[in-house]
Amino acid sequence: MPYETLADVRSLIQSRIEEGLTLEYKEEVDRDSKDIAKDISAFANTEGGTIIYGVKSQDKIAIDLNWLENVGVDERIQNIAMTTIHPRLEEVKVIRIPNPENGSQTVYVVDIPKSPNQPHMVFNRYYIRRGSVSSAMEDAEVKSALFGAGRNAALRYEISKNIDLAKRTHELIERVYVYAPEQRQPFALIPFHTDAWNAIVASGVLYSLGAELSKKLVESYRLIHEVNSLIMWLYHNDTTTVVHTPADVSSSKHGIYIPAVIRDRLPRVWSLLEEISSLLQG
Repeated sequence: MPYETLADVRSLIQSRIEEGLTLEYKEEVDRDSKDIAKDISAFANTEGGTIIYGVKSQDKIAIDLNWLENVGVDERIQNIAMTTIHPRLEEVKVIRIPNPENGSQTVYVVDIPKSPNQPHMVFNRYYIRRGSVSSAMEDAEVKSALFGAGRNAALRYEISKNIDLAKRTHELIERVYVYAPEQRQPFALIPFHTDAWNAIVASGVLYSLGAELSKKLVESYRLIHEVNSLIMWLYHNDTTTVVHTPADVSSSKHGIYIPAVIRDRLPRVWSLLEEISSLLQG
């Protein structure tokens, strides 16, 4: 909720609204620029939120206004966000709410959006909101933040395409497999997409995503790698004849039809990917 007027701020006091994940009260403006930068970056690294300078609080509950002198605080806060926080935050908005009875006094409302470029660093440290407190991020939290919205979106897109590809490939092989071997014509299969997965592995953030998600990702892409290897074998050999393959232990004695091996793995592939998609959405 934006707090842009004196009525908005007074309503926090009248309603005894408590500080929390997205709201913090400051009676004074911090003297140390690092403290200002730490709090702003913590909001940007979490869910975004609002810092109000010029509100007294008791036990984290707003109790009264504490008018501050209008001495360029907004410019100072904007400058800190642009120069002290890395990568810099450009969307921080500072709203001055003047005292209607004294034009030299002001309450400052700092609106901080959740950043798509997190994590943001302040003097070689990363901060996050924990309840109503800004505190240093742990290693796993930094890695998870580095995963970022961009990689998350890329992985979701790749998984949705792979689910569709698995189902269409399974349907194609089923239609071909009903024919006798001598009636089957060679056909081309499209390998699964793996660019987003490879980027995650290369970034080193895989196991910061949580045990359940990382386990399902490893299992699904292990199967995808196996299927892609079989597809490439078909390409290089220009045949769909029966062969021996370590992908199916039963082939060691009598051989197996490669597309059948692929077909048998596809339901597990798209089932895992659908579970992963649900976890990513959550």
